Amino acid sequence: MKEACHRGLQRGLMGGLAALIVASLWWVWHWQLTSETREALSHAESRLALYSSSLEGALQRFTYLPGLMARQPLVRNALEGDGASLEERVNVHLARVAERSGAEAIYLMDTRGETLAASNYDSPQNFIGHRYHYRPYFIEAMRGRQGEFFAVGSTTGRPGYFVSAPVYASDDARRIVGALAVKVSLESLQEDWRQADEKVFLTDANGIVILSSRPAWRFRRLGSLDSGALATIRSQRQFIGNPLAPLGHRLADGSLLIGSAGIGERFFTQANPQGTLGWTMHYLVPVRPLYVSARNAVLAGIAVWMTLVLLGLWLRERQQRLRLRLREASIMREANERLETRVAERTRELESAQAELVQAGKLAALGTMAAGIAHELNQPLAGIRTYAASGARLLERGRQEAAADNFQRIQTLSDRLATLIRQLKLFARKGGAREPVDLLARLDFVLELLGDRLSRQNIALHLDLPSEEARPVWVAGDDIRLEQLLTNLLRNALDALREVASPSLEIRVAVHDETVVLTVIDNGPGIDAQTLKHLFDPFYTTKRVGDGLGLGLFISYGIVQDLGGRIHADNRPASQGSGACFRVELPGLQGKARVRPTREETQT
Repeated sequence: MKEACHRGLQRGLMGGLAALIVASLWWVWHWQLTSETREALSHAESRLALYSSSLEGALQRFTYLPGLMARQPLVRNALEGDGASLEERVNVHLARVAERSGAEAIYLMDTRGETLAASNYDSPQNFIGHRYHYRPYFIEAMRGRQGEFFAVGSTTGRPGYFVSAPVYASDDARRIVGALAVKVSLESLQEDWRQADEKVFLTDANGIVILSSRPAWRFRRLGSLDSGALATIRSQRQFIGNPLAPLGHRLADGSLLIGSAGIGERFFTQANPQGTLGWTMHYLVPVRPLYVSARNAVLAGIAVWMTLVLLGLWLRERQQRLRLRLREASIMREANERLETRVAERTRELESAQAELVQAGKLAALGTMAAGIAHELNQPLAGIRTYAASGARLLERGRQEAAADNFQRIQTLSDRLATLIRQLKLFARKGGAREPVDLLARLDFVLELLGDRLSRQNIALHLDLPSEEARPVWVAGDDIRLEQLLTNLLRNALDALREVASPSLEIRVAVHDETVVLTVIDNGPGIDAQTLKHLFDPFYTTKRVGDGLGLGLFISYGIVQDLGGRIHADNRPASQGSGACFRVELPGLQGKARVRPTREETQT
């Protein structure tokens, strides 16, 4: 009783320690992720402020220029006069100012929006003769206000920022005779962002990316674009030839997913509104590095906990050894003092220990048997659940005959459960009934039982079976044990194919003289050398906790031995790809067995 209480206390302490470890690792994960995210967003805010100020400085360099040049007499005279030599002088003057100021182009338009003079007059793509009456910056200038606009150039095809000012008549300060516009290229600013290797972009009032550190994101939109805004963009010819496809979509946590669900990048976003044309500067913080940092913190925590646990186990073992030494010394001392009395006491202790060992052996055997029964009963129960759910749906659809067939299969599986319970002797001794069994019929039954799982895992099943003339294939055994063997082998293969991109399962049955050979091959990760040594040991498993007891292959090994066969596991040759191969050899009864009804036939 005391020992049982001690064991219960140990289990409680171990459970509490496990809960403490899990809770601490969760806290480390949450704390690290929150801390990294907060730091990343703070960094994003500071970078946004820097980029916003650089953008504002780049734009303010040119906001004064159109108004200043519009007041020059040479520019006014070009609009009021009609001399070609005057326009040529204006072209040269505009080219000189554009070169000194760093503007991409400066051009002069009349009241119809037609360009009369331009700084790029000597370029094949010059603006002279082109009309830009549809551009918002021209419309604003003709209303007496300074105009601003970002668009892809309809003549050059290069995007830029346009700023304009009205040109008033020299004799009437209220009469507008034209407009002067300056086109500013922001490509150098965008190139600086790209070289800084940061994810930053600028959107206009409609959410369309006009500048980006990644060229592929440019002229794509955030969110939706209503028909009115789209019509305005088209009428202004703002983004000529660009489809304005979506850049990404928002997830439930507010992060932005750019790209497809399989290969997309996920970002946290920080935004800073600009004072120009409703623009907004965005800075993206990649989410993956944040999770990697949190994961590394958890791994470090696991390493610390493992060190502490190992240290604790070492101290516990050291203390136990010390106690054992003290106990041995005490026994030796008492043995020297009272040898004869100790012999008698020792005899009684040995008898008591023998009884305890016998009881422990019984409990161990009972535990092994119970675990094996639980493992085997789980398979028919899974089939019963599948057929019951399918039968219920068939009844809802009015398909009584198909539902009755499902319920008949449930009855078959229930009989199998009863037979399994009656065959508890399989776990106590070798041997059992050996009668002719059609291996292919049992294989069909097991494949039907696992059909739902084969479909869910999208398994490509390849069967290499004897021809119709060579059927049935008789082996010595019984239905239950052969179904257990087949089910365990196939379930083991299906477990190995869980994480495989294109899972494939191949089943071969061949008859060689007095032997029937069953081969199960998968294209999974294969079996490492260490696992191969213990593959058929009881309770040995490489699966996660809760996925298996490590008894399936152990039971399969016992069944094959009871039936007088052999089982072997290995990996496929490297030339044929990866995967595991299980080969089972069973005594064949070809030409010696009489056809007998199966369990399904006797129940119908």
